[in-house]
This record gives sequence, structure tokens and C-alpha cells, in this order.
Amino acid sequence: MKNQKLFLAGVALALIAPASYAANAKVCFEAEKAATVESPLKKVSGKSTTEVSGGGFIEIPWDKNKTKGLGQATYKFNVKTAGTYYVWARTFWANGCGNSILVDVNGGADKILGEDGTYDAWHWVGGKAKVTLKAGVNTLVLKNRETGVRVDQFFFCQDGDYTPVGIRKVTS
Repeated sequence: MKNQKLFLAGVALALIAPASYAANAKVCFEAEKAATVESPLKKVSGKSTTEVSGGGFIEIPWDKNKTKGLGQATYKFNVKTAGTYYVWARTFWANGCGNSILVDVNGGADKILGEDGTYDAWHWVGGKAKVTLKAGVNTLVLKNRETGVRVDQFFFCQDGDYTPVGIRKVTS
């Protein structure tokens, strides 16, 4: 009887552990690794600092009246586990006039990330925007909503209570 209980406990663990892992799937990639970048967005590289991951970031330069156009950056990234994810961006806002971005994932509705009051520091924004990712290649489009912003990394996770901190390990 004892062996049967141990066997059943082992089977339950084998079935639950992968489901638990899948429910906590995480994906992270560098913003400066965009497949395409349209002006006025630009890749900034060669920044050897402990504050920026991967040596660079995407910048939407300050343009008060958006006279230089809107522009966008497009990313392709791989996901192992399909499902609903929360999207985050590691950002730097210079001031309150430029403290949000738009992202579109797999052609879905635009999601606003940001509109917070953390300025002059790298920090994570998002976590409320849910998106559906498929197993395999997915697409994210970063769109110019406000100028004077920088984006270092994008991060997706399935845990709605999780908040990323600092520079994340790149997975895709």
C-alpha cells in the first residue's frame, strides 16, 4: 500500500510539474535586436555600461511636435509554450512628456505600456497588458507614441503577479 501511494505521488508530480513550469514560462529579448527599425526610431549601440543590457537600446528621440514621423521597430521572437502572457518593457523616460510606448503583438490591438512617474532611471513598465503568444515565431511591433524614450528589453511571462527587476537574461 505504501509503495502504491509513493507511485501515485510520483505520477502526480510528473504530471503537475510540467504544467506548473508552463504556467510560468518567460521570454526575454533585447530591444536593440530589432529586425527592422523605421525612423525616427534608432538603434543606439556601443553603450558598455552595467545599466543597459546587450550594449544598446532603441531610442525614440525627443521631437516635441512629432515632425519627424512616427516610425516603428519590428521584432521576431520564439516562444516554446503557447498561451496568454503579460508584456513588459525595460524603459527609460527623460520626463513626463515622454513616458509611454505602444506595442502590437501578432497583429493584435495596440497596448500602452508606461504612463508612470519614474524618470531618469531604467525600470520595467507593463504587466497589465495581456497578449496571446503561439508556440514558434511571434512578432512584436514597437510604435512611437511619445518621444524622448528608450527601450532596453522586452519581457513576457505568464504569471500576472510577477514583476521583473533589473536586467533580465535573454532567452530569445
